[in-house]
Amino acid sequence: MSYRISLGGTARTFRDIAEAAECARKLSLELDGSTVKAFDEETGLVAFTAKSARKKN
Repeated sequence: MSYRISLGGTARTFRDIAEAAECARKLSLELDGSTVKAFDEETGLVAFTAKSARKKN
């Protein structure tokens, strides 16, 4: 199974769900806690979402 994360017209594909989750978590942190969705490459359906809590000072 493959997972795809698309952001700003750029897409990355991962074969390992752990790698996709780590990438999504990092992107969420970079985007101030925005939700990042990873899609199942075969079906196009959302496989999981990641949202990182970020402390704002």
